[in-house]
Amino acid sequence: MKTAEPSLLGVHPDQIKLTALQAERLGALNDVDAGELIGLSVAQISEKFRFRIDPMLLFFRRICGKVVKKDPVTGIEYPVAYATVHVEDTDCSFLGYFPVAGKYSWYFPLKCRREVIGTVKTDKCGNFCVYVPRWDIDWILKWRKERLCFPVIFERPTLVDILEDLIPREVIPFPFPRPGPGPDPAPFLRHDRGQLLATVEQRLGRDTARRLGVALSRLSFGASTLDVIDLLQDDAFEMPLAPPLPSEFRMVEHGIEQRKGANSAVQRLSMEGVRASIGARLKMNAEALSKFDLRQFIGPFRRCVDIFVPEWVPIIDIPDITFRVTQDVNGDGVEETIYSEGFFRVRWDANNLPPVKLIASPMAISIPECGEIIDIPCGNVPAIYRAGRMPVRGDPTMYDPVAGYALRPNRPHPAGNPVDPLPNPDARSPFYGVVPIYGCVDVGTSATQYRVLDSYNGGPFLPVLDQSWWVTRLDAAGMVTQYHHVLPAANGWYDIVIPKGSNPNDWEPPKLVLDWNTYQTGNGKHVLRIELGSGGAPLTPQPATDTVAFHVDNSYPATSFQVEYRKNGVGPFQPLVFPCPVVRRGTLAQNLEFRVSFTASANHLRDVSMGGGGCGGGEINYVSGAPADWFPAPALNPTGVAHWHETPGDNSVVITAFFSLDAGALQGTYSFSAWAASRAFNPAGGDSGHLQTPMYEYDPADIHVTPSFLFSVINAD
Repeated sequence: MKTAEPSLLGVHPDQIKLTALQAERLGALNDVDAGELIGLSVAQISEKFRFRIDPMLLFFRRICGKVVKKDPVTGIEYPVAYATVHVEDTDCSFLGYFPVAGKYSWYFPLKCRREVIGTVKTDKCGNFCVYVPRWDIDWILKWRKERLCFPVIFERPTLVDILEDLIPREVIPFPFPRPGPGPDPAPFLRHDRGQLLATVEQRLGRDTARRLGVALSRLSFGASTLDVIDLLQDDAFEMPLAPPLPSEFRMVEHGIEQRKGANSAVQRLSMEGVRASIGARLKMNAEALSKFDLRQFIGPFRRCVDIFVPEWVPIIDIPDITFRVTQDVNGDGVEETIYSEGFFRVRWDANNLPPVKLIASPMAISIPECGEIIDIPCGNVPAIYRAGRMPVRGDPTMYDPVAGYALRPNRPHPAGNPVDPLPNPDARSPFYGVVPIYGCVDVGTSATQYRVLDSYNGGPFLPVLDQSWWVTRLDAAGMVTQYHHVLPAANGWYDIVIPKGSNPNDWEPPKLVLDWNTYQTGNGKHVLRIELGSGGAPLTPQPATDTVAFHVDNSYPATSFQVEYRKNGVGPFQPLVFPCPVVRRGTLAQNLEFRVSFTASANHLRDVSMGGGGCGGGEINYVSGAPADWFPAPALNPTGVAHWHETPGDNSVVITAFFSLDAGALQGTYSFSAWAASRAFNPAGGDSGHLQTPMYEYDPADIHVTPSFLFSVINAD
């Protein structure tokens, strides 16, 4: 698939004329007056200043990225096709905020100067690439290197930066040294997955923990690590995180000078009062702070921790290359801004520049999926052929259209061992989430409309209602983006040709019959078929159409813990109960033995694992357990037990394991953590399942939970 190439109104990068800001930077690096460079292209400069300007500075670096819109419920990222990415040379002044007790910093814009140095359309998958002049990058790096700690404080923390703090150093240093781009995901295999994910959820939220859990579920010997490496290089905080402002600034009344409550002596500052307070502290005049607004912040960023940094610091004329994305979201012919917070998105000093991910605002128009379309052989009858990228007709090894299950993802392992080698029996894996349904409706009849009928759990066929989606295309010249919102008429009828008179295959994605939001349907078996019609009534006679069944399961596994303990292996086990479970191991500390039962059940259970963890001053040791020892490598992680579903009906399991804690272990908080996953997956292709060999022969765990049981151990009777 070819990625959209960068341009400025169709001009190649070396033909784009330099802006004033670019001329200043290139001139400063070569002792050439900027006035001599303004208005010249790189090609012209290369010829005219061949012996005055370092030719290495006239090369370009290719920066690629993707514009996506994230589903706030599922976290699935949908492509924003044919949007316009503006690449801007930027000089901005900020007021830097470095909380005294914090490990991150924030920046409040004061003034900015921006000049567009390139524009590019995203392709149908939201991908884009731009060429940035080498001197622009060198100027940014030179500027930062000349200032103490600036190479650090303008870096957004990635997920791997956060995990360095979460993974105990005594387990393994992280990231593990390795050649090539990106961190090594192998340390995850040496750390208790449930405990790690529970900690990530507490620190970074459930969405980040879910994404990390999905990536970890696909790590196995010989498997590709690209998805995990890409995830680790993502921003740790995808959405701006508000700074912990000083107490006197937390109750600012915006637009009001002062307000005094009738029954309170508390006076609230206005923004003018905040500017006056900071201006006096920093000895800055009011004009310099006129654009300062506590609501307009950028961050968080990494900060210097080894030198003293004042809490508030003005930083003047910071060079950077930023991104802005526009799209015509309301059809008025004028593109609105759907992404603008593009400061410091690229770590320019990296040898291999990671891809840039720009998450568009909720107002952006995204499409259900993209990519190379699998051929759909339409005949003279309507038919459903694909769910996402997965064929649901014609390949009996891929999908069972009668039972409604995928047969390759998350196969059962008859021994219960998570690393049973293939071949294993056929899977019975359901779908979840929003599932694009592709097929044929334009089959040469007199029909002008179609609808999808659904029989749920053996009930009558009823029309699928209230489903809508966007499709998009470029005009004949390949310049103007066109969008069409596919909306149903009464009783679920859709127009076959959109808009009337156009070729339905011109639109991206082509042959999309229904963007099926299964969250609006019940979990269970759905049998779908297509009905043709005209004028809001069924076509008579209706051409014959085959039905295709789909099992849907959006539910999460249900779990529970039961933890008991005894001292020195003597006597009955005593239960640990909430609230505040505490183990009193005696004034003279005694060895502890734990019996832990973990129960997990799901409509379609994939696997379960459970282990113990400590606070760094001594670990809980796994002794024995059932139904199976930890797989695949007890030598690397002998801390728990695991079980993979043995048959499609193996949907509930009780894991019982015994652990010990040495009397010499420190007092503190300990835990038992677990993992339980459904085998439901989404076939749309966002996880690259269609690229596996054979197609969809993989083990996704998109729906999972990571429960934990925390308790304290103290030296007391």
